[in-house]
Amino acid sequence: MLARKAVVGHVKRDVLLGVQARKASASVIFDISPLMKKIVQGIAILAGFLMIMMAMNAYTTKLGYEVVKTQQAVVQLAKDNDTLDVEVASLKSPVRIQKIAEEQLGMVLPDSFVYSTKSTTSERNVQAKQQIID
Repeated sequence: MLARKAVVGHVKRDVLLGVQARKASASVIFDISPLMKKIVQGIAILAGFLMIMMAMNAYTTKLGYEVVKTQQAVVQLAKDNDTLDVEVASLKSPVRIQKIAEEQLGMVLPDSFVYSTKSTTSERNVQAKQQIID
């Protein structure tokens, strides 16, 4: 029995060595020194930082384009406002209003005008009409 146990033990040890050899070969790929781990971590942090910076730069550029577009819209609206102000001024022109009144409404200017420099009815010798309220 002792021989059998030795063989069995020997087989187990060979199996254990084979399993350990496979683990060792697999961990050799990922077995890096602490300095190498720090370098890889540093590179990963730097890459993350650069990605964040690129995203921020893209967002800033997008906002810049929106600002320029908004400024162009403001300039266009100011031009439109100036055009409308000129149109309002031309429509308010007394010459235009007089022409419309005479041609379309049949109004005529009076032959003479009376101007008074006195502002109150008592100074003008005019009697004020009293309103009758029921």
